[in-house]
Amino acid sequence: MSLDKVLDIAIIGAGPGGIASAIEAKLAGIDKVLVLEKADNHSDMIRKFYKPGKRVDKDWQGKKFEFIGNVTFEECSKEEYLEQMEKKIQDAGVADKFKYNHHVYAVEKNKDGLFEIGADHELGVIQAKKVIIAIGRMGKPNKPGYKFPGKIRPRLNFNLDKVQPGEKVMVVGGGDTAGEYAYGLVDMDIGCDVTLNYRRAEITRMNPTNKEIVERYIKEGKLHSKLGVDVESVEPYEEDGVTPPRVKVNFKDGTSEVYDRVVYALGGTSPVDFLKNSGIELNEWGEPTYNEETMESNVEGLYVIGDVVTSAGSIALAFNHAYLAVKDIASKK
Repeated sequence: MSLDKVLDIAIIGAGPGGIASAIEAKLAGIDKVLVLEKADNHSDMIRKFYKPGKRVDKDWQGKKFEFIGNVTFEECSKEEYLEQMEKKIQDAGVADKFKYNHHVYAVEKNKDGLFEIGADHELGVIQAKKVIIAIGRMGKPNKPGYKFPGKIRPRLNFNLDKVQPGEKVMVVGGGDTAGEYAYGLVDMDIGCDVTLNYRRAEITRMNPTNKEIVERYIKEGKLHSKLGVDVESVEPYEEDGVTPPRVKVNFKDGTSEVYDRVVYALGGTSPVDFLKNSGIELNEWGEPTYNEETMESNVEGLYVIGDVVTSAGSIALAFNHAYLAVKDIASKK
């Protein structure tokens, strides 16, 4: 790829940090910028998890934050906040920089010192001089619509931490995390009988590598497939001497199956694997290491901002992080 087609900054995520980064870059005179967002609009987490009319505050759980950059907002309702963000994007002239429905699955620095960003859409591999990761902590996993009976909750998990050798496990989901959990359990070779369940008949949300591995493992019989059918409900499967009870999964096609454990990978999980695969060092709590004055990670030119670097879910703090990151990038041009 010729250098004139290389982005100055690729921004991953169109939440508060991503929006502010795009605007700060424009104000700093950096025009070759692209924002990649896996959802179909900006501010997806606020759209999904804030109830109608919920107040959007600048501060977080009593902690006060003051704006230090060019992007601010007035505390208001969810709907007014989304309107404010849309107006800021339009007024700054950066609306064309946002590419929605583009899930980024890899960021890697090549031998020329450029970042290659792999996305699962028609853009293919994107090259950039600098990358700002603003994907958020996403620590609130998406849960299915049916209830989790109290008796079996210890067997209903959102990661692989509690899986025991020899268990019969069903992984629920159709994205990269689900695929990696499913074939990862097989590769661990600890005797687990693993099934992948996804409501759609075809896998469309995984990156090409994960999709190839999952489909090959299914074909080879290493991984059981329960594709094209959704779960209706889960209930305890009572047996003498088994506590907590195993999980009986009732599918919408009328069939049922009993599992030792069900692992949900429906989105919203921590992006630890993504950060690790990008070469970012993590501390003992799974948080990326970074320079607090510039937001640059241990990988030169790769910045991390917003909730992904702090437990303080403050929009003002994400805006400030964006200012610091772009300020540092602009100073090195």
